[in-house]
Amino acid sequence: MRFRPVFLCLVATACLANTNLVRGVDPVDPDITYQKIMEAPARVSYRATMTKQRFNAAGDTTRYVQKITHQRPDRDRIDIPDSEGRIREVIIRVDDDIYRRKAEGDSLFYSHRRQSNSNVLDMNLEFSSLDLLQTNYELEITGGDRLLDRPVAVLAFKPRHPGRMTMTAWIDEETGLVMRTEERNEAGVLVEELFLTEFEKDPLIPPKTFATEEWAGKSVEINQVIACGSISEVQQEADFKLNAPVYIPSGFTLQQRRVIQHHGQPLVHFMYSDGLSRISLFQRIASSETSHRSPRGTPELHGDVRVWERGPYSILRRHYDGKLFTVIGDVAVSESVELLTSLCTIKPAVTASPSPQGYSSWIGAGVGVLAVGLWILWRRRA
Repeated sequence: MRFRPVFLCLVATACLANTNLVRGVDPVDPDITYQKIMEAPARVSYRATMTKQRFNAAGDTTRYVQKITHQRPDRDRIDIPDSEGRIREVIIRVDDDIYRRKAEGDSLFYSHRRQSNSNVLDMNLEFSSLDLLQTNYELEITGGDRLLDRPVAVLAFKPRHPGRMTMTAWIDEETGLVMRTEERNEAGVLVEELFLTEFEKDPLIPPKTFATEEWAGKSVEINQVIACGSISEVQQEADFKLNAPVYIPSGFTLQQRRVIQHHGQPLVHFMYSDGLSRISLFQRIASSETSHRSPRGTPELHGDVRVWERGPYSILRRHYDGKLFTVIGDVAVSESVELLTSLCTIKPAVTASPSPQGYSSWIGAGVGVLAVGLWILWRRRA
């Protein structure tokens, strides 16, 4: 399974700052406020071309280009060209519906899904919690700059725990939109960057930009979220015993549990976050069909765990307890391996004998410490 593609709309959709941080902003940057950053998707329409580059230890560079159209507050279109400039993939979001058309050879493949509890496409720059950010990162406005002849403020996110990425973000002063990001590893080496090469604010957008009639009668429903919420709700919909890790990397906490209908089979997704970085744990019943589908390339073996490193993130797989587990995250491989080898079964609810103090309780509910994405990156998204 490909972990959710990172559809970078470059919208600062969460807490880059709070009111206390804003009070500390240099007076020459008065427009960088918490409110502008939070409200940017609903306030600003734009067109942009975004380039994303990943760098690995061998010196190889992987490059992606996306042409983005955002119409406030809840419409997006992403056109992804191939190396020759021809559009090979189109993604359209209208409210909670996401439509995708992908060209493979001479064929076109259409899909559709609904996303719940979100008013944005899957982002690379998502901040799940201001409290987590302040706990696990030092947030600092380090100065100003100009990008595409627009004034921007530079924000640095410095991790408090070893082994985490350091991120720098360039925020447009007028709109609050993210214009550029850089991620560096613990050694200070640049592992990923994304930046705009074109930007147009409040363009004239024809209605046909977001037309979805083309999908009528052609689209296949994929990766529908069929349940989210408590362990009991997710386990009931998945209809198999769930496992959870005993070990969680420092600073991470459980942010989301959900069941996805993936190719007709329930796929459970636990997402953990430290406020900036993410770890996704997927589990499903193992079968001959799913067992052989693996990421490209030869994995490293760590005991019974297979590891594919993808520069700023890693993909890990393990068969255990009759299930296939996949972890995608941007923490050290050693931490991900420890997480994946610490799995235990979540016990079902047990009802106590009738008594004045009798009540149902979950055994083993210590699963509540977990932290993605994204960054599939095409991490996002295994």
